[in-house]
Amino acid sequence: MLEKGSTSNPTGNLIVYCRVIGENPFQSGCDIIASNVVVSFLKVNESLPVVTFPPVSYPALEDLQKALAKNIDMYDIAKLPDFIMPEDTERGNRYLQERMEQYNSFVLRYVELCKNKDKSEMKYISDDLNQVMNTLMEASLQYRGSEGLAREMAKIKIDNICREIALKNPEFDMENYKKAIYSFTGPVGDELASLYVKKFKAIRFEEYEEASQLKRKILDLETNIL
Repeated sequence: MLEKGSTSNPTGNLIVYCRVIGENPFQSGCDIIASNVVVSFLKVNESLPVVTFPPVSYPALEDLQKALAKNIDMYDIAKLPDFIMPEDTERGNRYLQERMEQYNSFVLRYVELCKNKDKSEMKYISDDLNQVMNTLMEASLQYRGSEGLAREMAKIKIDNICREIALKNPEFDMENYKKAIYSFTGPVGDELASLYVKKFKAIRFEEYEEASQLKRKILDLETNIL
């Protein structure tokens, strides 16, 4: 369904586009038609509000790519079948209606993906320890580099990840990791967080001598802070 993006984790910000074969009824000489669909995760009576912006035409696919380039990570992207406008007026009107119904049907399918995401609980644990730890570090950096609501949301994410890790790997002292993130500011806190992650990996791969050395570094650093 999507050229870019995850059907299990949609962004709620979708670009739908298609190629034009022949005449473009919206803007002559343009080979691409695109539209932006935005789905809000702020519910209204259990429904997700949806905004569909009017179609925009571009001379070529490269022009659409340039328009999206600066914010490409924000979007999911989907391609609809080529747009081929009949020359006959009556057939053309029917075709436009059919394409609008096709577009609306696609939007409804995308909204359902967003609803499914909204209903499901986000899970962070995978079998790839590096991936898990990278996700944790990203959330930690977001927490340390933000404020207000963004900071609180990052903290919730860290707490959830740490709880899941602790359930699967009780040998990892996640409470001390969170203490390093939440209590120590600046470069020292960053170094502590990095050392804890390295120690977790060493324990996971049974590199106990390395884990012991990292533990001593952590204790020395924490002792000097306190």
